Amino acid sequence: MKMGEKMNKEALVVCSDKSTGIGITVWDLETGEQLLHIPTCAAAPHGLFCLRNQFIVASQSNRHGSFGGGSIFIWPLNKPQSPLRSYTLEAMGPISCTKDGLYIAGGAPSGNAYLWEVTSGRLLRTWHAHHKSLKCMVFSQDDSLLIFGCTDGIISVWSMISLVDVEDSGSSPSLLYYSSEHRSSITGLVTMSAGAHSIFISSSLDGTCKVWELVSGRNLQTFLYPMSVTAIALHPLEQLLFSGSVDGNIFVNVLDIGAVEDCFVTMEDQAFVLKVHK
Repeated sequence: MKMGEKMNKEALVVCSDKSTGIGITVWDLETGEQLLHIPTCAAAPHGLFCLRNQFIVASQSNRHGSFGGGSIFIWPLNKPQSPLRSYTLEAMGPISCTKDGLYIAGGAPSGNAYLWEVTSGRLLRTWHAHHKSLKCMVFSQDDSLLIFGCTDGIISVWSMISLVDVEDSGSSPSLLYYSSEHRSSITGLVTMSAGAHSIFISSSLDGTCKVWELVSGRNLQTFLYPMSVTAIALHPLEQLLFSGSVDGNIFVNVLDIGAVEDCFVTMEDQAFVLKVHK
C-alpha cells in the first residue's frame, strides 16, 4: 500500500484474527516505524484490503459463530476517527474491491455472496454463489470478472455485467464457468496479464498452484509442492510467484506462461526455496 499526500511512501498493513486480538497495524516499510494501530479489529482470512490507498476495509470475525450477523468496518488513513460500519445479515469472510474502487464484494461461510456500490454504500446484489463456504475472491485486472475460491476446491467465475444489472437484481446471476480440478480448499487467488491473455493463479491445501486462462477457464500450468499451500503472492513485475506452505517454507517459481512445454512443474523445477520461517 502507498501512503502520504504524494503517494510516495510505502506501508505494510497487517491484521490479526480474533484468536490473538492484536488488531490492525500499519508500518513504514523503509523505516519500520509504526504509523497506525487499530486494536479493535479482528478480520477473517482474506478479509482485509486497502481501498484507493485512502481507506482500510476489514470484515469483522464473528465471535458468536459463523452464521450470525456480521459487519464490515472502514477506517480513513488520513485522519484518526471512528470507522464507518456496514452491518450484514451474516458473518462476512473474504472481501475484495475492484481496481477502480467502485465496488466491494464479500463472501460468507454459507456460500452467499454480496456486492456493494462504494460511493452510495448500497447493497446491489445478494446471491447464493456456492453450497460450501467462500474462502477467497479476486476481481480480474479489468474488473470485468469476479472469481471465488471455495472450501471444497471449486473455483467459480462471474461476470460483473450481470452482477451490477440493477434491473435484474431479483434473479440469480448466471455463472460464467467453474473449475473442480483442485482437490482441497482454495487458499489464494491472484490475477495477472501475460501478453494478450488474462491469467489468474489459484493455490490450494492440496499442495498445488494452478495457472488459468481467465476467459476460457483452461488450466495452463500446475505447480506441485510437497506441502499444503496456504498463501500466494506475485512479484510486482509478475515474473515470480511466491507460494507459502504450511511448514513455513516459501517456494519461488519463475512464471513463463506459454513458454513451458510441460504443464506440470515439480519440486525439482523450483527456482529456489526460502527457508526462513519455522
